[in-house]
Amino acid sequence: MSNTDRAKTGARTRRAGKTLAAACLWPTAGLLTGHPLPAGAQEASGIEEIVVTAQRRDQSLRDVPIALSAFTADSIEKNMFRDVSDYMQRTPNASYISNGARSRRQISIRGVTNFLGFVGSSTTGFYVDDFSVAGSTVNPPIMDIERIEILRGPQATYFGRNALGGGISITTRKPENEFGGSVMVDYSRFNTIDTEGVLNVPLIDERLAMRINAKYLESDGNIKNIHPIGGGNDSEYQYIRPSLRFTPTDNLTIDATWQYVGEDVGMREGVPSGVFSTFAGDVLYPGLLPDRTGDGRSDPWIDEVGFFPQNRNRTNFNNPQRVGTNFRNGVLRIDYETGNLLLTSITGYINSKFYLAGDIDGGSRDFFNEFRNIKRDSISQEVRLQNTDDARLQWSVGGIVADDEGSTWNRTLVGAEQIFGIPEGVVISSTDSEFESDSWALFGQIDYALTDTVTVSVGGRYSEEKIRTTVIGQTGVQETVVSAQDTFTDFSPRFALNWTVNELVSVYGTVSKGFKSGGVQIAPNPERESFDPETLWNYEVGIKSEFLDRRLLLNLAVFYMDWEDLQVAFQENLIDADGNFVLFGGTDNADSATSKGVELELTALITDNLLVNAGAGYLNAKFENFVAFIDSANVVLDGRTIPNSPKWTFSADAEYSFALTPTIDAWVRTEWTYRASIRPTTSAMVREGFPWEVPSYNYFNLRAGMEFERWRLVAYAENVFDRNFYTNAYEKAFTGGLHIEPSFRTFGLRATYRFGAM
Repeated sequence: MSNTDRAKTGARTRRAGKTLAAACLWPTAGLLTGHPLPAGAQEASGIEEIVVTAQRRDQSLRDVPIALSAFTADSIEKNMFRDVSDYMQRTPNASYISNGARSRRQISIRGVTNFLGFVGSSTTGFYVDDFSVAGSTVNPPIMDIERIEILRGPQATYFGRNALGGGISITTRKPENEFGGSVMVDYSRFNTIDTEGVLNVPLIDERLAMRINAKYLESDGNIKNIHPIGGGNDSEYQYIRPSLRFTPTDNLTIDATWQYVGEDVGMREGVPSGVFSTFAGDVLYPGLLPDRTGDGRSDPWIDEVGFFPQNRNRTNFNNPQRVGTNFRNGVLRIDYETGNLLLTSITGYINSKFYLAGDIDGGSRDFFNEFRNIKRDSISQEVRLQNTDDARLQWSVGGIVADDEGSTWNRTLVGAEQIFGIPEGVVISSTDSEFESDSWALFGQIDYALTDTVTVSVGGRYSEEKIRTTVIGQTGVQETVVSAQDTFTDFSPRFALNWTVNELVSVYGTVSKGFKSGGVQIAPNPERESFDPETLWNYEVGIKSEFLDRRLLLNLAVFYMDWEDLQVAFQENLIDADGNFVLFGGTDNADSATSKGVELELTALITDNLLVNAGAGYLNAKFENFVAFIDSANVVLDGRTIPNSPKWTFSADAEYSFALTPTIDAWVRTEWTYRASIRPTTSAMVREGFPWEVPSYNYFNLRAGMEFERWRLVAYAENVFDRNFYTNAYEKAFTGGLHIEPSFRTFGLRATYRFGAM
């Protein structure tokens, strides 16, 4: 038995003496995605228990005083999650906006979001197998996953800095001492072919095992470029993940993992909205693109493609584009158990690269082209020590050191149109930057059972981060050099109380703090060359309950969050007094904001064959005091709703399972998602109408499948009614104006074959 397995055994032994309600807990504030067990198992035990590792030890969800959504391997497969956006849409008070690529998702949890664009530090901690990947991606592959956990509210104790809004933890399946594997082929609309393979092989006398995941996906995409150069958002996605598990003794487990992810897309996905930002319409192109419709939008046929929503699948750009990302990481984890102690060491390395090349004006006229590379390297070492016995006092302490480095290379060049008389090929904007961060932290938590029904938790994290940045930037004739360093420190405490009221109900309360480091930047004046850290306090109470022999599970959380010094991006574009075009951007600190709301989820096993899940979130997230610098003017945003914070979020699903024949199990399921209207960015808050105000949207998915012997077949249709929605409009630049990544209906067929012990 491995050390990890021993830790699990200890946790389960401790739980065994508790009430049936605690032992067979409701599967979470987010089991909006569960599905029925076989009919006999459901009848015997109700809805399946879920064990999570939100606090770095195996616990039943009922024992965790956190608003937590969890998706098991089976529910991930049934919902066919492919992307971070899929499971965020199934989580109350969670949202995302998309800026034209998988790597450009921006996540919001309880209104806490990153206002700095996709290159800014995230406000959500992101871990895979307890190793932070937030510095390289917010969208890791979803393949061969054991569990996804989404923790709402700040999670500084175990997730560290930048986990202001919450944390996402993904647990992958580990190598096993049995031969087995699977092959999956999925064919869907737009000639999309997705193939996956898993192979698990025991190597040495049940002490060493290897597991290999491999994926290849290619698609013609749903957008075509009508220009003679052709192309569109055709894409290629590659993923490989070999892992080894070595257990030289019963007390020692060593896991070594390496993975590579590569994605290449033929364009930054999106179609023109026909709307320009203020600087593009009034400064760059006065009279160049006439408003012939009288609605503030330029001639819809100027590029012969039209605008969204009439146009959802065509663009007309004159130079090739490529956008993509690749990252690789290696992780070595060692778990050693001695007596009632478990020592864990996690050593990790990340190398990532994002690139964008070619046409950025988005139109058929050759105004501007851009070439951008963003590289990141990170190495970290974490050590934890915790007890594993059945004592009233459960404790965990640890520390981490990390070194992060990065560079950005960016060039914007004038095209053949020679705008403002500038010769073709001249660089009008460039950025060369180098970034380094040295950080360390100490953290710990104790959970003490005051009585058989009341447990109090106290935890915290002390962090120190030293940031060094050198930036050389050119905009027009202006060159700015910034070379600075600063050190940021923080202590983020956490307090929680969990009370098992009776066999049906438990109540918890939590007070916790989150922290996000400040930084330095290019700015138009010296006082803007640095920005302050963000801090957030969260106050939360919740109820977890179950009824009818665990056939009805209900979860409720109410929270209030006080947020200070929000880091918000601004961008200014103007013609200076000498007639030179100047483009600059940076970060402001919003004085304060608050976020309060309610989250409700339920799971109901209506019959032995029919399971229904539903969830709802209400959110009121507002700036309290904030003067933003937008379009060269100070704008008071006090009392305005924070961007990317939908007031209402709903999701529901229903699945009916049945025996098609004595040897074939079958199911049909439907899924529904709703998100209320938002303003996606701060600049959108000072404008009215399309596309600045993103309307509410909802959509349905349908799936039907069957399983027999070693085969699983699934037919599906997503966005069945072809809802024409979008999450936000992003600035592709210049003649392209604001672009929109369109939604579309898709349908496909998936076949999976399992062999060996799988």
